[in-house]
Amino acid sequence: MALNSKLRDLILNSHVPLVLDQFPLKWECFEGSLHDWCQRFDQEASSPPDFELMALADSSTPQWERKRTKASKLSMQQFLREYGVLKEEHTHWAAYQYKRADEVPPSCRRGIDFSSFGFPVIGDDFRLWLGSEQANTPCHYDTFGVNIVVQVHGSKSWLLFPPETPLQSTRIPYEESSVYCVENFYAPDPAKIQSYEHLGRQAYHCNLQAGEVLIVPRNWWHYVEATSTSLSVNYWVPLRVDMDLVLDEFLVMHIVESFVRGESDQMKQYVLNPNQLGDLSTKPSDLYAQFEQAVQNLESGQNTRKLFDTDYISQADWKTLLNSISPTVRPLQVMPHEEYKQLLRANSKRFRNAVSPPESTPISSTWELLVSSMCAPRVIAEMKSEFFCRLRKSNSL
Repeated sequence: MALNSKLRDLILNSHVPLVLDQFPLKWECFEGSLHDWCQRFDQEASSPPDFELMALADSSTPQWERKRTKASKLSMQQFLREYGVLKEEHTHWAAYQYKRADEVPPSCRRGIDFSSFGFPVIGDDFRLWLGSEQANTPCHYDTFGVNIVVQVHGSKSWLLFPPETPLQSTRIPYEESSVYCVENFYAPDPAKIQSYEHLGRQAYHCNLQAGEVLIVPRNWWHYVEATSTSLSVNYWVPLRVDMDLVLDEFLVMHIVESFVRGESDQMKQYVLNPNQLGDLSTKPSDLYAQFEQAVQNLESGQNTRKLFDTDYISQADWKTLLNSISPTVRPLQVMPHEEYKQLLRANSKRFRNAVSPPESTPISSTWELLVSSMCAPRVIAEMKSEFFCRLRKSNSL
């Protein structure tokens, strides 16, 4: 069996995160240094990239995207000069991340190809992430796909938890296909740190270095933070099992949009992630039409993308496959509990240093809890189950 076929089978059947050490990728766009890549970007881009800034002191809650500000006319090379090494005088971190391939100049994405992992036909269906030290994504899980993350330059800390971990989910901020949790791993409150420590029995961790690849299994929670200036590329492998979850996301979208429709811009900016602000449906019937189409697609099995199956080999066969290509691929293990506590204690110092005032909220805590309760994954699953029960009875009459 070819190496890429073996990797595909490992990726699609893994129940724990995997790290591929020093994987031999030959992507033309990343030949040379990070400075070379940034220089080409500036030469070819029609306008300066839209960097986001986040205050280092803003740490009383997770660093939600709504708190970020835009950097005015910051070129890639200026980013390297100003944020390449985080210094004491810095007040913010900076990031250009979650960028689609078509947002990046052609020479800065040329040759990116995931066929080495067994997924040859993806087109430009990948994302690029560039950030300074401390640039982070609040803890969340992706509702769709298996995530392949290629670390190109620099390093990132990944703290991961399996799907069953008792983290408190929230859909505020709302982002399609992302479920956040309220736990603040960037700067845990020292007074609440014991409530975090019990999660350590399910915590996995890796410091992903340049040349390494991380596989994040479906629905795994993850908190990601750059530990140096970092550039990475990721691709979510589309799964057949995810077709069912499309309906869950439509239901969540309808609930959230129902709460904010007609409300102030301040309310919408608080409830919705910035990338969702322009995606509000013009009227509920538009969303219902999309939901009806998704139901038909699910029942007929139709989809415009190539979907992959999971769990088609036994765990015994998976381990045999893993052993056949070790040490190239290594499963992550639960991190030692003392290391987990040290990580929490180190990050909690950011909370003590916080000087920014609390975020003003245009929504009451009761309202926010109600939205998150109605959108909780188990509640949505029950709603969908009830819908299909009624649909089957309707069709049988």
